[in-house]
Amino acid sequence: QAQFYRIFVCNLTFASMGELIFGLMALCPLMRRFEREMGSRRFGAFIVYSSILSTLLELVIFNIFFDIERYSGPYPQLGAVLALYHKFTPRQYPKFFGALGYDFSEKSLTYGLCAQVIFSGGLSTLIPTVVGLFCGKISVGLSSTELPEFVYSMAQFFGKAIEDEAPAIMMSRTVQRGAAERANRPRRAPNGGGGGVGRAAPPAAAPRPPPPPPEEAIAQLTSMGFERQAVIRALQQSDNNVEAAANRLLMG
Repeated sequence: QAQFYRIFVCNLTFASMGELIFGLMALCPLMRRFEREMGSRRFGAFIVYSSILSTLLELVIFNIFFDIERYSGPYPQLGAVLALYHKFTPRQYPKFFGALGYDFSEKSLTYGLCAQVIFSGGLSTLIPTVVGLFCGKISVGLSSTELPEFVYSMAQFFGKAIEDEAPAIMMSRTVQRGAAERANRPRRAPNGGGGGVGRAAPPAAAPRPPPPPPEEAIAQLTSMGFERQAVIRALQQSDNNVEAAANRLLMG
C-alpha cells in the first residue's frame, strides 16, 4: 500500500506491553555493555550496518518465502547484539545450574530472557531475530569502518537534547560528601616535631607476582580467535579474570 515508512519505523516500537518489558530487559543491558566495550562510534556503526543489512534481507524473505505480517519491534537489533554476546562473552560458570542431566552456564539466563521475546510472535518475531543474528555476525567486521562525521554530529545533537542532568541538590551533596571525606582523613604527624626523633617507616613488602594463567582460561579465550601470547598478557594484566581479559582483548 506504498507505506514505505513502515520499513523504518517497525524497528522502533514493540507491539505489546509484555514485549516492551521483556524486550527492554534483554536489550538495554546488552547494548549498554557492548557500547562501553566497543566505544560509542564503533558500536553505533555496528547497529547502523546490521540494521540496514537486516532490513534488506527481511524485505526479500517476507516478500518471497513467507506470506506473513512482520511484528513491530527491534528484533533484528536484538539478534545483532546476541551475536556479539555469543561470540565475545566468555562463560564464567559453565556449570551454573543443571536440568535434566545437562549443565548450563550463567549465559543461559540471558538467552532464556531473550527467548521470551523472540518466540512471542512465532515466525513473525523469530525470522527478524535470526536475520539480525546473521547480519550482526557480518557487521562485526564492517563496524571498524566508521560512519560519516555528520551522522555522529546529529546523534550528539539529539542525544544532548534528551540527556538528563543530575539535579543541583544531588551535585551539592556529592561535593559536600567529598569535602567531608577529605576533612576526616588522618593527618600525618611531622617527623622530629617537639624534640622527638622521627621514626622511619618500615619498608613496604614487595608485591607477590600473580599466579600463571590457567590453561582452561587460555583455551577459552584462544577459541574466540585471539592469539595465545595476547591472551596470556591480558590474563596477567587482569589477575586471571577471564571476562576482564576478554574486555581488554576486545578493546585492543
